Amino acid sequence: MSYLIENQFVARNGNCNRLTFPILSIKFGISNMAYISQRRVLIKYGRLLYKNGLVAGAQGNLSIRLKDGNILITPAGASKGFLKEENLIVVSLKGKKITGRGEASSELLMHLAVYKHRPEIEACCHAHPPFATAFSAVGRNLPSHILPEVIVVIGEIPLAKYAPPGTSAVPQSIKKLLPNHNAFILQNHGVLTIGRTIEEAYNQMEIVEHYAKIVYIAENIGKLNILNDKEVCRLERLKNSNGRNK
Repeated sequence: MSYLIENQFVARNGNCNRLTFPILSIKFGISNMAYISQRRVLIKYGRLLYKNGLVAGAQGNLSIRLKDGNILITPAGASKGFLKEENLIVVSLKGKKITGRGEASSELLMHLAVYKHRPEIEACCHAHPPFATAFSAVGRNLPSHILPEVIVVIGEIPLAKYAPPGTSAVPQSIKKLLPNHNAFILQNHGVLTIGRTIEEAYNQMEIVEHYAKIVYIAENIGKLNILNDKEVCRLERLKNSNGRNK
């Protein structure tokens, strides 16, 4: 018979075998199996970011709000395409490290701001997708009211003013935008998407990048056709009826 405590597996006879990855203590109030599942999900979407060219090198970061209120987040300085379970970090909503090797992502403050101001949000995805980041580099937000699917699934994608990465200025730059948006172009930086699941946050990152690519191509062909107000209102009602108003 055995039980979990701190970062060790303790047998009834007192012999201890240290695990190869950090396990949350019972005192933190989260089951081992739930933690394992969430770690694997975060690694999965980190690999998708890398595989689909939404990040390069050690760029980008992902996080999930755990059932106990703590945050599981990717580490600083690690490629999202090659993460291992033991690389992930758990922090409190105040940013205090609870478990994990190394340090949490340098954009931890941005993730914490999202979770504090949007209690229904369970995941964050930050990446540097080329087309969307190109818009950020020239200080342009993505135009609204062009594609019905983008209006219904995401809505407006605003441009947040430039803030030095990894500083408290980043959460400040999105603070006023957070209540009514789920995707943000971060000027001269990249893109942030948030969702009720990590799958939703990741999917919105893909949609933002796909949309940015379409807009770029369309503007090189001719003038963008903007949907009329009546159709935009209809699509926004559909968005709200689907529970995507936030």
